Amino acid sequence: MRRLALVLALVALGLAACGSSNHQQRLTQDKIKTAYETFFSSKSSVPERLGVLQDGPRFKALVTSFANNPLAKNVSAKVGTVTLDGANKAKVTYTVRLGGSPLPKQTGTAVRQNGTWKVGYASLCKLVALEGSTPAACKP
Repeated sequence: MRRLALVLALVALGLAACGSSNHQQRLTQDKIKTAYETFFSSKSSVPERLGVLQDGPRFKALVTSFANNPLAKNVSAKVGTVTLDGANKAKVTYTVRLGGSPLPKQTGTAVRQNGTWKVGYASLCKLVALEGSTPAACKP
C-alpha cells in the first residue's frame, strides 16, 4: 500500500511539473504576443514601441518615422504562432494589417533582453527591407 501511495505521489508531482511547464510556456507566448501587438499598434506611442523592441533606442528615428507616416495610422498585428527556441529566442508568425487589409504573413523573431520578451529588431528590419531599402540602424 505504501508503494502504491509513493507511486501515485510521484505521478502527481510529474503531472504538476508538466502542467507548470505548459503554463510557463503559455505565459511566455502571451508576453511575446503582447510585445508584437504593442509594437505594431497605431495606438502605441513611440516610447511604448521602443520599449518592446530589441535595442529599441537604436531604432528611435525609424520607429518615429513609421509612427508619423499617415499610412501607419491604422496598423495592427495579429500573432499566429509563437515557437520557443531555447530560453531567450522565439520564432513568431504574424500578420500586419493596414486598415482592415492584411499584408502577407510574416515570420519574425522575439528575444528576451534583460529578462523581458521583445520583438526582435530583425523582424522590423525585414519588413522595412520589403520597401527596397535598408535603414542604417539595421546594418551591423
